[in-house]
Parts: sequence; C-alpha cells; structure tokens
Amino acid sequence: MMEEEELEFVEELEAVLQLTPEVQLAIEQVFPSQDPLDQADFNAVEYINTLFPTEQSLANIDDVVNKIRLKIRKLDDNIRTVVRGQTNVGQDGRQALEEAQKAIQQLFGKIKDIKDKAEKSEQMVKEITRDIKQLDHAKRHLTTSITTLNHLHMLAGGVDSLEAMTRRRQYGEVANLLQGVMNVLEHFHKYMGIPQIRQLSERVKAAQTELGQQILADFEEAFPSQGTKPKKPKALDNPFHGIVSKCFEPHLYVYIESQDKNLSELIDRFVTDFKAQGPPKPNTEEGGAVLPSCADLFVYYKKCMVQCSQLSTGEPMIALTTIFQKYLREYAWKILSGNLPKTSSSSGGLTISSLLKEKEGSEVAKFTLEELCLICSILSTAEYCLATTQQLEEKLKEKVDVSLTERINLTGEMDTFSTVISSSIQLLVQDLDAACDPALTAMSKMQWQNVEHVGDQSPYVTSVILHIKQNVPIIRDNLASTRKYFTQFCIKFANSFIPKFITHLFKCKPISMVGAEQLLLDTHSLKMVLLDLPSIGSQVVRKAPASYTKIVVKGMTRAEMILKVVMAPHEPLVVFVDNYIKLLTDCNTETFQKILDMKGLKRSEQSSMLELLRQRLPAPPSGAEGSSSLSLMAPTPEQESSRIRKLEKLIKKRL
Repeated sequence: MMEEEELEFVEELEAVLQLTPEVQLAIEQVFPSQDPLDQADFNAVEYINTLFPTEQSLANIDDVVNKIRLKIRKLDDNIRTVVRGQTNVGQDGRQALEEAQKAIQQLFGKIKDIKDKAEKSEQMVKEITRDIKQLDHAKRHLTTSITTLNHLHMLAGGVDSLEAMTRRRQYGEVANLLQGVMNVLEHFHKYMGIPQIRQLSERVKAAQTELGQQILADFEEAFPSQGTKPKKPKALDNPFHGIVSKCFEPHLYVYIESQDKNLSELIDRFVTDFKAQGPPKPNTEEGGAVLPSCADLFVYYKKCMVQCSQLSTGEPMIALTTIFQKYLREYAWKILSGNLPKTSSSSGGLTISSLLKEKEGSEVAKFTLEELCLICSILSTAEYCLATTQQLEEKLKEKVDVSLTERINLTGEMDTFSTVISSSIQLLVQDLDAACDPALTAMSKMQWQNVEHVGDQSPYVTSVILHIKQNVPIIRDNLASTRKYFTQFCIKFANSFIPKFITHLFKCKPISMVGAEQLLLDTHSLKMVLLDLPSIGSQVVRKAPASYTKIVVKGMTRAEMILKVVMAPHEPLVVFVDNYIKLLTDCNTETFQKILDMKGLKRSEQSSMLELLRQRLPAPPSGAEGSSSLSLMAPTPEQESSRIRKLEKLIKKRL
C-alpha cells in the first residue's frame, strides 16, 4: 500500500511539474545545468541504471543513497530560503508603488503649474503685440490705398490725354501712351464693380476702337485699296495711288528672275523625287492618289503671287504670270506626260498599239497593276491641276490692275492638262481593248460552219469577260474621285470595242445556221457584260449612265441584227432583202455584201441580190451625196423564221 501511494504521489508531482517548452527553455537559459536531474526529459529508471550499471555496483548503494539524501536536504534548504525571502517582496512592492504614485502626483502638479504660467505668459504676449499688429495692418492698407490712388490719378490723366491725342492724330505719342494706360488699367480689374472705374475702362476701349478706325481711314485715304472694283476708278485721282509700288517696279526683275530659277529647281526636284519614290501605291478605297508635288507647286505659286502683288500690281505681275505658264507646261510634260508608261510606237505618240500586237494563241502585253494605278493617279493629278489653274487665273486677274486683266490668260495651260487627261484615258482604253484582241481573233478563226449544236458561251467570250473583270474594277476604284472620267473611259472603250467586234464578226465566214445561233448567244452575253461594265465587280450596284447605255445598246443590237439577217433564209430574195432593210438602220450595199459572204453565197448569187437591194433602197435625201444609209426603225419582221424565234426562247431560258 505504501508503494502504491508513493507511485500516485510521484505521478501527481510529475503532472504538476510538467512545464511548457517555452518556460523550460527560459529556465535553461537563466540556470544552465548539466545535471541529469535538471533535464526536462529526466527518466528515473535510466538515471538509476546509470548509477548502477552492474550487480557489483550495488555494493555502493548506501553511499549513493546518502549522497542523494544530502542533495535533497540542500535543495530543501534552498527552497525554504527562497520562499522565506519572497514573503517580504510583496510588502516592499506595495511600498514602492505607493511612493511612485506620490511622485507622479507631485510631477502632475508641477506640470499643471508650468502650463498655467505658460498660458498667462502667452496672454501677456498677445496683449503686448496686439497694438503692433494693428499698426502693421494700418500701414499695409495705407500703402495700398496710396498706390491705388496714384494709379487712379495716372489712369484718369492718361485717358484724357489719350482722347486728346487721338483727336489731334498724334499717333507717335499715342503709341507709347496707350501701352502705359493698358498696363495701369490691369491693376483695376478687381475694382470693375465701382462705376467710376468701369466708366474709365469703357472710355479706354472706345478710344482704342476710334483710334483703329481713324488710322485705317487715314491709310485708305492715302493708299486706297485695290481689292474692290466700290474704288479702282477713283484711285486714279488719288495722288498717292501707286506711289510706293512704282519705286519697286524697275527693280522687280530681280525678284522675277529669282522665282524663275527657284521654280526650275522645284520642277527638277519633283522629277528626282518621283524617280526615287516610284509610282504611287495602288489605292482602292479613296480613289487615285493625287501626286503631292502638284499641291506643292500651287502653294508656291500662291506665295509668289501674294508677295509680288504687295509690291506691284502692274507689269511685274504679267511677267510673273508668264513664269507661271512656263512651269505649268513643264510640270504637265515632265511630271505627268513624262511618267506615263512608255510604249514603243512608230508615230512616237502616246499609244500602245505597236506594243499590243495580235499574236494568235498567245497573251498580249498588258499594263501591270502598278502601271494602271499610276495612269489613274496622273489622270487625277491632271484634273486637279486643271481646276486649280482656272482658279489661279481668276486670282491673278483680281491682283493686277484692271487695264491688265485681258493679258492674263491660262487657257493654253488648261488645254495641256486636258490633253494629259485624254492621253491617260486613251492608254487605259487601249490596254483593255488590246487585251481583248486575241479573243476576237480567235472568234474569227473558228470554223463556224462546222458547229453542230448551241452550247454555253464560247471560250473567247469568257476570255473577254475575264480581261474586263481584271481591269475595270482597278480603274473604277482609282478614279473614284473623278467619276466623270471613269464614265469617259467606259464610253471610249465601248466605242472602240463594239466596232472592232463587228469587224471581226464579218470575218466569221462561212457560218452555218447553228453557228449563227451560237454567235448570237455569244453576242447577247457580251452585250449584258458591257451594260454592266461600269459597276462590274463592285459591291455597290449603280445604274450605268444613260449616255453609255445608249452606245452599248445601239452597237450590240446592230451586231445582233446582222446575225439575225445571216440566220434568215435568203429565198425568196425579195423577203430576204426587205428583212435586211428593216433589221439594219444603216443598211447599205457594203454591209449587205459582207452578210452575203458570211452566209457563204457564191458571187453569182450575190449579184442578183445586190441589184435587188439597190432597186428597193429609197433614194437618199438631198444633200447627202454618196450616202446609201437609211434611218429606219428596226421592228421585229413578220417574216422572221421559226428558227429565229426558237433561238430567242433559248437565249431567254439560258439567261
């Protein structure tokens, strides 16, 4: 029972003596010890095994027990001494705390006394300095008042003097006085609410306005303006008219020669820059780009015109106009015409007919995309120059004397730019027209008498449509800003392509009935493409201009009527001849001869038919010598064969 009680006591003691790791660490730092009994992980069994490792060591057990008891007795004495010493600590602590509280109270009382004394001192200082601050404010206000009164006196006197000098036209004295009055008036901006100050400010503004009007009137009286036509006749009676400019006129030749040299260098720089930068980039959004050099040229012209007109409005302006004309022509020749795509030609003109020769079975040379864009850019630039030259002529006439306006004439230069525009359009037309030549040649080389059935459009039609779709959208997009010239391009192409198509149509001989039907289908396909040419490949469908539509309808209808005559049976002869006269408005023996050749008739058969045509053609009107054409409407003839009607139904069905 004793052993169990001891074990329970030991366990309770161990539970009480379990310290946290932080406390244990702090104890080890304060009281370092190597004694196993002081270790936190002390194990009694291990400690006993250390003391008595073997059975022989048990012989000294009494000595070991005595040592331990002695150590325990020492520890008890130390604990007792410490506990007894701590009994007086609480009393000493309370006494020290009371003493500290008393000291704090004494310190607080002293601080309060010091604060009260400081407040009394501050109040005393305020009372001492109050009078000094009042004196400082009074001094500052007095100084401001004196300064303001001085400024007011200066302003009032200056306004009176300004009005008096203005009436006496003492402009030299007024110039200095006005600046001084304005500087003084700036000090009174915050006093504008005072009626007297506001009145003085209004008098200054009125004096400024009156002075400006008076000076302008004096100048106009001495040097009348030439900007209007209400004053030029009266200016001749003014003794001051032209008195200054006449002094410069004998020497203005130096200025004119200088501008001649400068413009020559400017044109050379334009040529060099164009060669260095190359043609403008293709533009398909905002239309063909205008060359920037033309804007630079006309800006320089305007600068020269203004400078010269300020010195003289007489003969020097005429000389300057001559210089302008010279370099307008040089710009048109060197920058515009000189940079159009070069082509070899026997005549040396702006034509590509020699370059685009027909080669059966091969493609012809065509302008590249960059060359097409360059032509469109030059065309747009020429149009800009044409319009700006007309404006320049009007401005020059406004600047010179009335007696010299008739000598200002830039019509020749405007004609030069018009020529550049026409040449550019002609190049575009010839390029597309020549690209279609191989297809037309292929059409005339086909064996139309061997065609056995009517199918889709022939390959040569597809080739023509392909070239149109390649060129026309590029030209249209790059001429978007000059729509009227795109319309001219379309009209000129139609006037060139349709007669050429009819010429090649006459070369298609002999033609069988089925071959004529195929050709009629091809002609109708080309007619539809040409009618749609202005908006082909465009997302925005626009109605073609009426003038263009009229040309296409007239030309391609004639081609269709020729084929219909070819398809009609030639017997009986009278019906065939009457059918020819009704279908073709420009009927004549030459066209009739070609149609007979297309039908493959022999010469013996043709002679009787030609004689019958001559008999049935009405007599030409008086004054039309040698004319064998007849202007008649072309209704559908009643004698048209069932085969022709069947062909028309076939065309409508396919379209």
